[in-house]
Amino acid sequence: MKRVSTVFNWIVLGIILLYLILIPCNIKGCTAFVVKSCNQILLAKNLDWEISNGIILINKKGVFKTAYGNISRKLSWISKYGSVTFNQFGKEFPLGGMNEKGLVIEELNSWGETPVSNNKYEMNEFQWTQFCLDNFANVDELLKSIDSIVIVPLFINLHYLISDSCGNSAVIEFYNRRAYIYSGISLPYPILSNNHYESSIHYLGNFKGFGGSMKIRNDNTSSERFVKVASWLNNEEQKKNNQKTVFEILNNVSQEDTQWSIIYDISDKSIQFKTLQNQTIKKIKLSSFDFSSKTPTLFLEINNDEIVADESSFKELKPYDNEKLVIDVFEKLQSHDLGKVSKKEFLNIIDYGNSVKCK
Repeated sequence: MKRVSTVFNWIVLGIILLYLILIPCNIKGCTAFVVKSCNQILLAKNLDWEISNGIILINKKGVFKTAYGNISRKLSWISKYGSVTFNQFGKEFPLGGMNEKGLVIEELNSWGETPVSNNKYEMNEFQWTQFCLDNFANVDELLKSIDSIVIVPLFINLHYLISDSCGNSAVIEFYNRRAYIYSGISLPYPILSNNHYESSIHYLGNFKGFGGSMKIRNDNTSSERFVKVASWLNNEEQKKNNQKTVFEILNNVSQEDTQWSIIYDISDKSIQFKTLQNQTIKKIKLSSFDFSSKTPTLFLEINNDEIVADESSFKELKPYDNEKLVIDVFEKLQSHDLGKVSKKEFLNIIDYGNSVKCK
């Protein structure tokens, strides 16, 4: 009977591995996770893909915005909260960030067919991140908005890891033409790589300490990165350590194309980061910045050579700076054959970002 059970387990594992192999091969690797311990809440993220360009942007509150693009229903809003974001596709289109209330959102590449509009408001996958940081103080507020907005991907389907100053976290995904939301007891491990969350949890069950018998393997596929981080989160002694240890975990799941490693300290409302080009860890404190619309929008090139990343290192964002970033990213996307979005679309993105200004 034991032999039959063993054979069955291997068959199940084989099916899971085959399923993972069949996942679209163009998904790039990233890893993000939340650590909660000792009155400290951290969200950590590796950005893994070929393009290193980016800016850190100080986004203002009190700014009127309307959703970008040629879409059927456009939502307009005035930003309630200031935020610090990491942008690759220009102003108003961040990959992730933190607002002044401590809400943090990070995106990772995903896959699958997103929901149809059904006469709801529409927004692209990056502007939705900025919309949430502009408008919501915590995870609960954000989740209440999910049913009113449909994300129409401009570049690629994404899924999101979110956390707040109360220690609440959520994973939001869009595939099979519906939204999948995991929070509370449905989010036993606040981790994302690039597989769907449910698939990652099922795979995790094959390993020691999680109900299975397999040993953790030393490779960096999306599934194995999820398992590595889950194993670390299970170790309470390790979780008591500080950002240095979290950077070590990010290093452990990094890849050759890990461009940025970021730790959001939600409790302290600060951000630490390093890049592939500059391994010096720098810190940004949100309290250092004026988020009111009375002062210019500031930015910092993420691959700068500054020793620190305080307010004195930031400079005013001019239209040229936004244009240069977006054009550089477009050219690298073309050279690496990473996307099929036209240059005209990128020019429209530049124009949109430059048009959103403090009145």
